[in-house]
Amino acid sequence: MLIAQLAHLDTAEVNYSLLSPQIINDAESLSGSRKKQFLVCRSILASLLKQYCHIDSLPPIIIGDNSRPCFLPHNLPDFNISHSKDWVAVAISLNGRVGIDIEVARQRKNYLNVAKNYFANEEYQWILKQSDTLAAFWQLWTLKESALKLYAKGVWQIKSVKIDVEKQMISAPFGQDFYYQYQQVEAVHLAVNHNKPITDFILQS
Repeated sequence: MLIAQLAHLDTAEVNYSLLSPQIINDAESLSGSRKKQFLVCRSILASLLKQYCHIDSLPPIIIGDNSRPCFLPHNLPDFNISHSKDWVAVAISLNGRVGIDIEVARQRKNYLNVAKNYFANEEYQWILKQSDTLAAFWQLWTLKESALKLYAKGVWQIKSVKIDVEKQMISAPFGQDFYYQYQQVEAVHLAVNHNKPITDFILQS
């Protein structure tokens, strides 16, 4: 099972009862929106673990490969976090690894040049055929980013991720298995990638 939750920082609430004193203390070193983002993401993660795994408090988190956070006990579910402007998203996987990326729909300067230079030609041509080329760009961008995050790779490797939208296939030299879901929720493009077939995907917002 794959579960994701999307939230806006203005309306999201922090459930402090699910957070350890260490998490709350770590948040004190941050300020403004970064502090709220940090607490909201960990509160969502803790509530998802409680709801779906019956874990009452957030386990210790360590920084793994390429600065990818993970739980210290490796038998716990994999998770991934993304944020864009005032939106955050958290995903957990009960049976494999997960990568998530969100992007708030917005203008991006020279986005077609970015696609031409960093996407495969087939992807670039697909974007040009769409009625909303900017939305198509963000769709491919989030799919590529979530695929990179699935395997703890950096954005500098985005060119190596190939997407065939028509066949719903993703391939990359650093991973064998990519299964994805993509949705646009309000102004947010959201993509999740999983290393196992997605038979049950729940998106909460």
